[in-house]
Amino acid sequence: MRKIKISKNVFILGLVSLFTDLSSEMIYPLIPEFLTNLGANKFVIGIIEGVVEAIASGFRTIFGKISDKLRRRKMFIFIGYGLSSFSKPLLFFANLWQTVLFVRIADRMGKAIRTPARDALISTSIEPAEKGKAFGFHRAMDRIGAIGGPILAMLILSLSGNNVRLVFLLSIIPGILSIIFINFTKESKKMEESNRQVDQKRKNFRDNAFVIFFISIVVFTLGNSSNAFLILKAQEVGLPLKLVPLIWIFYNVFCTVSSPVFGVLSDNTGPRRMIIISFIYYSLIYFLFAFATSLWQIWALFGAYGIYYGLTDGIFRAYIADLVEEDKRATAYGIFNTGIGLALLPASILFGWIWDAFGSKYAFLVSSAFSMIGFFIFVIGLKITKYSNS
Repeated sequence: MRKIKISKNVFILGLVSLFTDLSSEMIYPLIPEFLTNLGANKFVIGIIEGVVEAIASGFRTIFGKISDKLRRRKMFIFIGYGLSSFSKPLLFFANLWQTVLFVRIADRMGKAIRTPARDALISTSIEPAEKGKAFGFHRAMDRIGAIGGPILAMLILSLSGNNVRLVFLLSIIPGILSIIFINFTKESKKMEESNRQVDQKRKNFRDNAFVIFFISIVVFTLGNSSNAFLILKAQEVGLPLKLVPLIWIFYNVFCTVSSPVFGVLSDNTGPRRMIIISFIYYSLIYFLFAFATSLWQIWALFGAYGIYYGLTDGIFRAYIADLVEEDKRATAYGIFNTGIGLALLPASILFGWIWDAFGSKYAFLVSSAFSMIGFFIFVIGLKITKYSNS
């Protein structure tokens, strides 16, 4: 069996993501109910989640391109994580849902600044044949933090008499720890010769494949609204507020376990197969969410949805690294994430509107349908691209 190695940069950035997600997931499961208490309905929550991602995502391409231009990654990683870490605790002072919107924008802007540079640094800190494993490891570390966050939230809530604002304030502690770890990362000077020597025909195929992948994911994302609606669905079925952090832990356990497993599998079988499976799998999960009426079904679906995360997040990043040269990779990650973020605005608004107007069942069914449309675009697009380049 081949020995599994994780580079220093990947390991440290895994720790950075672990503590950042520890901070984020302390508060994220509590935000939907917090917004509801501030007077926001489902439609407003959809607007908030959509606007947050749309505004922040608009800058991901810009910061990715700047990172490629300056050939600097660490600076953007530090600024991005810093902005997120110091903005989230400001929810402690929020008395209007508009304040929550402002804090969420600042938090997501931090992600927009750091993500393209971070993913580009990871992709050049590893062997080319192990991208799936490296990104799978990184996403698993991220999810370990996502497991610990709700646990800390439940502990604080139980000791403080359900003081949600105190949870928001204390989220700054793991955030600061994440910033400290960034100091131990190093800029990567690696350049992949295979990328420099690729023939024009192969380059055209890879460029076209990236465009097809980008379009299919954007269409898919029109049905992939904020996870806040999954929490609201669980509460609609009857999940009490005190168990919301627990079901979020349950979801993240499956994310953590599945990410490295599917990452390694992606290296062995190729990421395209995994991506095709992910479209179909997501469509099925949301179809089942539409008809879920009991708590055991909700728990099962949250676990199944965690497996979907392992099928996508790290594998998407590895696939982009296969298609894009190193010196343009942060730009590519920025474009990709910008497309997703901009699509989340109409996705979340549409989901919230359908829920308010027709009920959660139809909102989840529409999302399921968008996933299948993305699937057909990806599969048919790749076939056409291969044919035109043969």
